[in-house]
Amino acid sequence: MDVTLSELLATFMESPLVVWVRTLGPLGSCDEAGSEERVNMFMELVNGVFLHKIMTHIDPSPTHQRLNKNVNNDVSLRLHNLTVLTRHIRTYYQENLQQLIVMPLPNILCIAKDPISAKSMEELKRLLLLLLGCAVQCERKEEMIEKIKLLDIETQAAIVSHIQEVTHNQLNVLDLSWLEEGSELAHEELEPVSRNMAASLQQLIDQRDKASEVIVNLTQERDYLSSQQPQEGFRNLGMSSPERGQSSGGVGVNNGGSAVSGLTKEEKQHLSVELADTKAKLRRYRQELEEKTEQLMDSKHEVERLDQELQRQKQENQSLSCEARSVRVYRDEVDSLREKAARVDRLETELTRCKEKLNDVHFYKTRMEELREDNLTLIETKVLLEEQVSASRGRCDKLHTLEKDNLLLRAKIHDLEMERDNERRRLEELVEENMLLEIGQKQSMNESAHLGWELEQLTKNNDTNTETRKSLVHELNECVSSRVLKLEKENRELQSSIERLKEENHLLQEQQLHTQELDRENQGLSKKLDRLQGLLDQERLTNQDMESLGDEILKEKQTLERDMHTLRAEKDRQISELESEKQHLADAVASLQERAQSNSEARVREVETENCLLHQNITDTSSRLARLETQLKLASEEAERLRERAGRCEEVEREAARLERSRDALNREVASLRACSERSEALEKQVSSLEQEVHRLKREAEEAQRELQRLGRQEAENSLLSKENLDLRCSLENMRSSSARLVSLQEEHKEAQREAQNLQRRLEEARQEAQGERKRAERIELNVATLNQEKHRLEEEIQRSKGGRRERRRKKRT
Repeated sequence: MDVTLSELLATFMESPLVVWVRTLGPLGSCDEAGSEERVNMFMELVNGVFLHKIMTHIDPSPTHQRLNKNVNNDVSLRLHNLTVLTRHIRTYYQENLQQLIVMPLPNILCIAKDPISAKSMEELKRLLLLLLGCAVQCERKEEMIEKIKLLDIETQAAIVSHIQEVTHNQLNVLDLSWLEEGSELAHEELEPVSRNMAASLQQLIDQRDKASEVIVNLTQERDYLSSQQPQEGFRNLGMSSPERGQSSGGVGVNNGGSAVSGLTKEEKQHLSVELADTKAKLRRYRQELEEKTEQLMDSKHEVERLDQELQRQKQENQSLSCEARSVRVYRDEVDSLREKAARVDRLETELTRCKEKLNDVHFYKTRMEELREDNLTLIETKVLLEEQVSASRGRCDKLHTLEKDNLLLRAKIHDLEMERDNERRRLEELVEENMLLEIGQKQSMNESAHLGWELEQLTKNNDTNTETRKSLVHELNECVSSRVLKLEKENRELQSSIERLKEENHLLQEQQLHTQELDRENQGLSKKLDRLQGLLDQERLTNQDMESLGDEILKEKQTLERDMHTLRAEKDRQISELESEKQHLADAVASLQERAQSNSEARVREVETENCLLHQNITDTSSRLARLETQLKLASEEAERLRERAGRCEEVEREAARLERSRDALNREVASLRACSERSEALEKQVSSLEQEVHRLKREAEEAQRELQRLGRQEAENSLLSKENLDLRCSLENMRSSSARLVSLQEEHKEAQREAQNLQRRLEEARQEAQGERKRAERIELNVATLNQEKHRLEEEIQRSKGGRRERRRKKRT
């Protein structure tokens, strides 16, 4: 053994597969071993005993043959051990792992005859690779993997790559688990498997052709050698017989020479005759022997021919049995194809139903266009209503301000009524004082009359003092007349003030009635505005739902039309192809049944080609049927979606009818709102005229009170809205399982929440406005206080004037 083989052996013993094998049993260490010990370890691997122990550790089944542990460099024993090992590995792959070894098996003959060679080492690596695949897939694979993990990283990486070669590469080992019942491969997995099987089949065909060529060559060599061996035997026999004759003749001659001299002439003749007879017999026997050898050669040729014929008949029998099995399989496949053809009929009926549904889709298309036009008209009316509502909102805002002013004025009216009562009491007091003054005036007039009478008496009695008395009477009359004039003037002023107060009281009563009427109208307008706002919000939501639903239905309808057109074309094409394939399959099966009865080679070849075509057609038909089934499922799903869309279209129609009714109601509300707006304009004019008057303060007070009442009502409405919100939540939870308009309800719920938030925000704003109104009321109270002070000052001046009058009256009396 030269240096190259020693280096090759060293690299082989340090390879990852050998390192892994050494972890499974006591094989020795190659690091410290010499070349002889390395050769011994290699021969221990080559003999197969150590590898068989590992295989029995992996698969301890007792069904395999025993091995010869003492090989002693015997090629036959080594070949027997390797044969048992490879058979064990092959059966373990097929029976336990459900895998088929596609890669070429190790050439155990090369390993057994010439173990220490590069080719034998490559074959041994292949054997170790198959053994590694058994180890990592057996029941004790955890133990094997743990032993692999104890090696270094590079060795582990190399072993992992070897494991992937034997487990993931379908060109080396083919997984047969998908052939079991109930297991199917996906189309994506079937394509690489079919490619790998085609490559493996091509490889097997190449190996078969090479093996057939080798068999033919070996048969020819055997025939040639068998034909050459009898001729050489005959030549050897012919050459040896003359030599023996010559030697015997020579011996006879020599002996005869010695004996002839002692024989007589008769004896010599007798011996010559016997010699001629023996030579004739020898020639006859030689001729018979040649004839027998020729017959033997002919019989051998006949036996070989019969053997060949027998092998050919066996092959034909095997091929015919395979064909019979394939025919039975094809019969089953034909039955399945017939069932699939029946399914095709069902698919055609389903397709007709889909076409009918497509007509319904056209109807729904026209209906959808009508609904879209109605939706556009509703949108236009909605825009107009929104404009009117915005205008009415501005007016309502003005009405709110007017209501506030009205409340303030009511409060002021209430204060003025109290002041009026006070003034009335004071007026009564003034009337009483006036009565007293009238009584005093009458008394003074009586006194003046009495004084006049006395003066007249005095004039009668005292004519001498007439001039002085006349002057005194004249003065008294002037004083009395001036006093009477003053009293009459005060009486007229008091009567005018009484009339003025009565007029003011009457005006206050009329304004109070007018403000009450305005309050009622404002309440009705606010309720109508709230109801109109709710209707507009509901219409906005329904319009949004209808727009989104219409767009979605239109898109789905377009996609559905495209899918239906493509599906219809694909269905027609595939149905025609299936019909042609079915007819072709029926013809092929009939021809196959007719041709299966004959055993000729040409018909067998035709059957093989037809079987291949039939198998290919069956696979194509099955794939097409699978595609048809998937397309039918898609069509059924599209039909279901169409049904759902039809239901949704009906819902849209009902929603459109409801929207039309709501539009009519909104139009009526808008008409009433316009009338109310006209009345509100008239009220605004009246309020603007009333704002110029002094009673604005009273109405502002009443407006503040009304605002507070409205705030209370808004709080009550807010509580009612919160209760309605809770009720809506409960109803939403109850209707979630059965209602198909969950999304719209959720949007309405969100809108209600937003409205509640808006109401809360408005409530906060109203509270802020109430605070502002309170501040204004405080300012009004300050103004009222100043007015009261002014009134008290006037009353004090009146009291002072009354006191002055009384003092003057007392002075006059005195």
